[in-house]
Amino acid sequence: GIAVERGETAIVDRLLSAGARTDGQMPDGEKILPWAIRQGRLAFVRAMMKSGADPHLKDRLGNPLLHVAMEAGKRDLMEALIEHGADPGATNAAGETTIQVAFRRGWLDVVPKLAAAGADPNARGVDGLSLLERAVEYGNMEHAVLLMKIGADPAYRHPSGDFPSPLERTFAEGHLGFFRLFVEHGTKPPGGSWDPWLWKACEARNHEAARLLLTQGAKAWTRGRQGLYPVEIAALADDATLVKMLADYGNPTGNALYHACARGNEEMAGLLMSCGAPVDVTLVPSLDTPLGAAIRGKHDGIATLLIEHGANVRVRLPEGQSALHLAVATGCHLTVKHLLDAGADANAPFETPVSPEFLKRMRLGFARWSLKYDKNVTLLMVASDSGNVNCARALIRAGAKMNVRTKATNTWPINFASRQHDVRMMRLFLGKDPAKEERRIEISISEQRARLLDSEGKELFVTKVSTGRKGFSTPTGEYVITNKYKDWTSTLYDASMPYFQRLSCGDFGLHQGNVPGYPASHGCIRVPAGNAQKLFTLTQAGDRVRILP
Repeated sequence: GIAVERGETAIVDRLLSAGARTDGQMPDGEKILPWAIRQGRLAFVRAMMKSGADPHLKDRLGNPLLHVAMEAGKRDLMEALIEHGADPGATNAAGETTIQVAFRRGWLDVVPKLAAAGADPNARGVDGLSLLERAVEYGNMEHAVLLMKIGADPAYRHPSGDFPSPLERTFAEGHLGFFRLFVEHGTKPPGGSWDPWLWKACEARNHEAARLLLTQGAKAWTRGRQGLYPVEIAALADDATLVKMLADYGNPTGNALYHACARGNEEMAGLLMSCGAPVDVTLVPSLDTPLGAAIRGKHDGIATLLIEHGANVRVRLPEGQSALHLAVATGCHLTVKHLLDAGADANAPFETPVSPEFLKRMRLGFARWSLKYDKNVTLLMVASDSGNVNCARALIRAGAKMNVRTKATNTWPINFASRQHDVRMMRLFLGKDPAKEERRIEISISEQRARLLDSEGKELFVTKVSTGRKGFSTPTGEYVITNKYKDWTSTLYDASMPYFQRLSCGDFGLHQGNVPGYPASHGCIRVPAGNAQKLFTLTQAGDRVRILP
C-alpha cells in the first residue's frame, strides 16, 4: 500500500511478483485497489489485476470496483476493469446498476458498452423504476430510444408483478408519444395480440391510440360486456371519427346503422352507409331493419338515404306490413316517394288482419277505424285521411287508384279527406294544386250573396242566393266543389236541382232555385235561374267555397 501511495511502480511490480496480496489496505484503512482507482493509478490497477486481484472486490462502503471507477470519473479504469472481468450487473451500496450510474453522470456513450458487457437494461432502481420508466417519467425520448437500442424491453414487467410494464403504463396514462415509439420499435404486447388494447382505446375514445393499434393489425371483431362491437359503442357516443376509423379497417359495424336510424342521427347513419355498413342488417329477435326503424321514428331523411343505398323496399316489417305501408301511416312523404320510385306498388293491399302494432303508428281517424273494422282499405285512403298531401300526391303519381271504395262503408279515397274537412286534400284528388287556386266562391249568409273571386281576390261575378232557413241552416266553413251536375234530382227531397255543384262530397251544394230574398232552402245555396247556369260555367270541380255567417 505504501509503494502504491508513493507511486513506486517498480517496487509494486517486484512485490506483486513476490506474491504480495492485492487486498491489503492503505494507511487510511481503504483497500488498495479502490484507493488506486480513485487516484486514477491505471498502471497500478492493471498490474494488480494481472496478478490476480479480484475484479469483484468492493470498497469499505460496499461499492464494487466498477462503481468506484465510475463515481471517480475514471472511464479508462472502468473499461480496464470490464476487460478484467468486473461485473457490469453488480449494484453499488445504494442499489444502483452501472447503467443507472452512467445515465446519472451523463455518460450515455458508455451505456452500450456496459450493456454489451452484461449490464441489465431492464433493472429497476431503488425508486422501483427501470431506466425506461424513468425516461417516460421525465419525458426523455432520447434516453428511451437509447435504452431500447441496448435491449430495454418496453413490455418487461418486474417478476413480482407489482409494476406495470413501460408499455402498459404509457398506454394507461396516455403518454402516446412513448407508446407510439414502443409500438413502432416492434414491441409486442403480453399474449401477442393488440385486440384487447384496441378495445380499451375505443372505450376511452382515444383516437390516436386506436389508429396506431389498427396499423399494427389490431381487430375489433369481438363484442364487449354490453354485447356491442366497438363500432356500435362509438356510434352510440356520436364519435364519427372513431366509427370511420374502425370501419375503414374492416371492423364489423354490427347494428350501429340500426341504432343510428332509430335515434334519428342522420349524420351518423350517412357515415356508416358511406363506410359500407349493410343497409338491410336484421335486428334479432324483432327482425326489424334500419329502414323500419327510420320510418317508425319518422326520420324521413335517413329512410331516403337507406333507399338510395339499396335498402330492400319490399321488406316486411315487424308490424306485419311493408315499408311503404308504414311510411304512409307515419306520414314520411319523402320516403313514400323514394319507395315508389324504387319499385314499391302504390296499390299494394294491406296484410290483414292489420296488427295492433301497426294501428298504433297511425293517427286517430276514420282510416284507422276502417283498417280495423272494414275491408278494401287502400294506401291512398290512409294518406287521404292523414292530411299528408305530399304522400297522397306521390301515390297518385305512382298510379294509386282513386276509383275504389271500402266494402262496408262504401267510402272512396276522397271521402276520407271530406270527413276531415281537408280542402287541400280534396283539391288534390280533383286535379288542382292544393297550394295555388285560380278562383274561389265566397257566400255571405247575412248578405244572401255569392261572389266569385279570382286568385287575387278580384270579383268576377256576384249573385243573390237563398241559404238554409231556420232549422235547416247552411253550415259555415270551407268546402270544395267535388261534383258538378247540369241536371240533378235530390235523393233526399226528390226535387229537381239544375246546375248542382256538390260541396265536399256532402248532401248540400249550390243549385238553381227560388231566391225570395231571405233564407228559404233546406240547407243548400239556391241561385237564381240564369245566374246558376253562369256560375256553373265559371267554376270547376276542385274550386274552394267559403261560407261565411
